[in-house]
This record gives sequence, C-alpha cells and structure tokens, in this order.
Amino acid sequence: MLLVPLVGKMSRARAEQVIEALLQGVSGQQASMVIVDVTGVSEAGAEVTDALVRAARSVRLLGAEIVITGIRPSVAQTLVELEAELGGIVTRGTLERGVAHALSARGRPGASRRA
Repeated sequence: MLLVPLVGKMSRARAEQVIEALLQGVSGQQASMVIVDVTGVSEAGAEVTDALVRAARSVRLLGAEIVITGIRPSVAQTLVELEAELGGIVTRGTLERGVAHALSARGRPGASRRA
C-alpha cells in the first residue's frame, strides 16, 4: 500500500511530477492499493484536477486500486464541471476513512487486480 499526501499549491508541472513519482512507486513497490490525500492542497484548477484524474486512471492501469481522500468542495465542483469520469475511483472524505477502506479491502477476495 502507498500513501501519497499532497500539500500546498499544485501547479501543472508539480502535478506531472507527482504523477510520475506515483506511477514509479506503484510499479517499484508492486502496490495493490494507493491512497492519494489531497486535504493539504490549497488550490487546484482545472489542469491540476484533470491531472489527478489521469493519475488515478494510470494507477488503475498498473493494477492497483486508488482511493482519493480529502477532496475540497472547490475541487469537487471542478471535477463536476469537467465531467470527469470517476468510475472505479474510490473517494473518501477523510484520510482516516480512506485508510479504513484500504484496510478492509485487503481482506476481500479480488480486492487487488494485481496478478
């Protein structure tokens, strides 16, 4: 399991760096579950929100489940405005609930798509 807490203002360049590091981490650690906590992100425009969704899709393509926690109302609104496809992406309001979800998923058959 990987936990990726994001803090501060996210620019497009920083979002791309986070995605690259995230995917390398999933692959290198053979993670079956990733929690991305965005509670500490102070600002996230459309480009950054789009990058977050692309990161989530990429993690799923690597065979891991992703849980995004701490989405602020402004980020939620941007996701809706972008009509972002969030199918298969689990969201939880807090990091605590995201960790609880991840721990409960560990015991479920088929919770991990990694062979």
